[in-house]
Amino acid sequence: MEIALNNTELIHLYLKVFIHEPQIRKIIIDHKITMENKHNIQYHIDRWNTIVGAFYYTKDNQSSYSLVYHNSPIHHSHIFFSTIQPPQYIIVPDNIKDFYNITNTSYQSWELLFELIKTYFYAKHDAYTDDILYSQLSRNINLQMKNTT
Repeated sequence: MEIALNNTELIHLYLKVFIHEPQIRKIIIDHKITMENKHNIQYHIDRWNTIVGAFYYTKDNQSSYSLVYHNSPIHHSHIFFSTIQPPQYIIVPDNIKDFYNITNTSYQSWELLFELIKTYFYAKHDAYTDDILYSQLSRNINLQMKNTT
């Protein structure tokens, strides 16, 4: 039966060959773990600031939005307007492409996802129809974004 060692245990075995004092090995390994944790946290903070900052900057400065017109009773979303059957889509690409350049996804697609979660968190009965409309709109937005870049 083979026993797999994790990274820390493997480093401990290598250090054991050269450093015979256990406390020194422990200090070295603890320092390594601390440095890696600080690096990982800083990396994720930077990614969060970059991606979320680009998302909100684009959201706050977008001049027009993509829409779907659909003949349906009441919708709680700012995306839907009840007028036409079958659904018709008006696709407007992001005018600020920072978020798209980072994530390769339009911020409008994320807004649609957030809207679905917010609207149908408790009322799931109408979610299926709207999910189909939202997914088609999101697909069209991302195709338009690829064509404009």
